[in-house]
Amino acid sequence: MELLLGTEDRGYPTEYLVSRIRGRRSRLVSDWGRLVYESNVFEYLGSRKNGRVFRDRSAEGIWRELMREYRWVYLQMNAGLRRIFEPYFLYTELRTLFICLRQVNAGKAGAGEELLEISLLNNELKGVLNGRAGVEAVVAGLERILVQRSRLFAGLPRVFGEQGLRGVEQHLVDACLSMVLHERLHALLRQFFAMLIDSRNLMAVFKYLRQGLTKTPALIKGGALSMDRLIDILTRQDLAGAAALVREHAGIRAESPDLTQAEIGLYRSISRTLRKGGSAGTGVGLILDYLWRCSIEAMNLGVLAHGRDLERELVSAELVV
Repeated sequence: MELLLGTEDRGYPTEYLVSRIRGRRSRLVSDWGRLVYESNVFEYLGSRKNGRVFRDRSAEGIWRELMREYRWVYLQMNAGLRRIFEPYFLYTELRTLFICLRQVNAGKAGAGEELLEISLLNNELKGVLNGRAGVEAVVAGLERILVQRSRLFAGLPRVFGEQGLRGVEQHLVDACLSMVLHERLHALLRQFFAMLIDSRNLMAVFKYLRQGLTKTPALIKGGALSMDRLIDILTRQDLAGAAALVREHAGIRAESPDLTQAEIGLYRSISRTLRKGGSAGTGVGLILDYLWRCSIEAMNLGVLAHGRDLERELVSAELVV
């Protein structure tokens, strides 16, 4: 079952979209070292050559700008490219599900209408998320639709009853990543999702051991990292081994990295890999690199928006550059 918006194939050749993206890529922020010290980040961005205007400068507004850019790219794609990138867009739309579920759970049914207008989710999913039903009914409705795509999504109402919305969100992420790795994927998309899974598994293990949590994390299969190695680290409660694995994959020199260093380092590692694929000149590699860069830019702008009253060095350390 198709979970994303069905729309007309305009038949644009891949080269057309690649050319457009090369132009739009020049608008992305590259001078983060300077931007972190700007007193008004968004005014500065608007004043640059090819400046961009952010109408809503909240974290939610930054996310909506990212979604608008994703929608633009999606609508420019021909049918072949949409098939290749459908797993990427579906994964990014999980955040739409999470936001709408939280609003419904807070008694704000229908509050996500503006978000859903620019979402790439299909109309059936939008109808469930934007309805007036309670959160239990919305969770059940999501399961009814999602299991038509994969049985991995089954059990959402049970998870909600036992673990609440946080458990539902974790189940959705795990099911989505497991699902796409079992489907036919372009090699670059397979590499990307394997890196995502490795990063999530590493962070889950590292956080569990670093914070002394009691609930053993569930690991997702499909990454490049050996599951046996991760399970061995968990079994032996080997924090030093987990830190060494994080340093290896994130390129961190610190002997005992904290959780923020680990997460930022893993994001940077993915960025470096995708940048190499994007610079190789292939259409899929360049598009994937651009989509990821857009998401990292939104993440960084969110950090700057939230941290405007903090020490600049602290904020700078949380940027993915």
